[in-house]
Amino acid sequence: MQPSIQPTKFIPALEGLRGIAIIAVIIYHNFPYGDSLFGWLGVDLFFVLSGFLITGILLRSVNIDSTTGYFKKFYIRRALRIFPLYYLFLFAFLFLFPTLGIINNNEVSEYQDDKFWFIFYAQNWLFTNNFPENSHCLNHFWSLAVEEQYYIFWPIIIILLRKPKYLLIFLAGFLIFLFGFRSFIWNAQFEGFNYTNFYTFTRFDGICIGSIIAILSIQRKEFILRHTAAIVTGLAALNFIFYFANTSGKLPYLAFIGYTTFAAMFGILVYELAYGNSKWLKNIFNGSAIRYLGRISYGLYMFHWPVHYFLRKPLYTYFNDSLYIPTVFNQILIAFITTSISILFSLISYHFFEMKFLRLKENFK
Repeated sequence: MQPSIQPTKFIPALEGLRGIAIIAVIIYHNFPYGDSLFGWLGVDLFFVLSGFLITGILLRSVNIDSTTGYFKKFYIRRALRIFPLYYLFLFAFLFLFPTLGIINNNEVSEYQDDKFWFIFYAQNWLFTNNFPENSHCLNHFWSLAVEEQYYIFWPIIIILLRKPKYLLIFLAGFLIFLFGFRSFIWNAQFEGFNYTNFYTFTRFDGICIGSIIAILSIQRKEFILRHTAAIVTGLAALNFIFYFANTSGKLPYLAFIGYTTFAAMFGILVYELAYGNSKWLKNIFNGSAIRYLGRISYGLYMFHWPVHYFLRKPLYTYFNDSLYIPTVFNQILIAFITTSISILFSLISYHFFEMKFLRLKENFK
């Protein structure tokens, strides 16, 4: 029997969780020792949330709403949310700002040479063997490419398979394929391949796991809540096995299994916030400030790194020469300043630019 599918509802705590994700990303990129604070996990949290929410919307469209205009509605709504700000950034940084002399052309010359990779959302593949040496301000766009590539095909898979059981089998097989693909690439040791960043083209794990959580909430809603301890134990065991098997210490642990297991833990958190009974946990993520950051997180993700990248050097010079602030405190002060500017830009972007397109989504429900 086909499980009943409930209409998608807004879950405030998940908006707050998105706010935590963008804070983690900002800490990683802008603040000193951000990598030691696990800020890099923010992207994986974004991926899990995205997979969970969008898969829920797609399943509702297939099983509750009429499938008439299924692809048209999804892709147009997706384009209205993602494309305007993304392509505005590309136009500004690849053409407008260098032409006006606002930024040095050398800062974006590699992006200009490879502009079609960015235009068609393929920069995560570009970075595997042609990582920019001098251009850095748009490097964080690789994650946007991963999402868009996933959502080109995932709506098609859903309407073809439809049944939750078949979708779960497909996603499990895809995760196994990703692990095998990484293993093949690593063992081949291709000349010129950027193995430091090679995981960017296979970082679909988090979105897949978010999709699995959404499907389980339909197929077997109590499964995760009943087996949380077993799932956590299994993930921990998998990490230990991989850690001890990596005797040489050269195998990139995070790229192979680390991101996957962290994403699975985030999946459990998402599930708990969506369907669990933990009021104290939901209260943590229901704060108005953290939810607002989640609401503007797309723009904030776009703005935070370019703003910090271009302002950090002049600000460092000013504070170091004028105020004689110790290096670490100087870096922290700069991070707070650039983050504040980024938040300001993001809220202006959200209310006066992005919202104009978001309102149009109502025409394609």
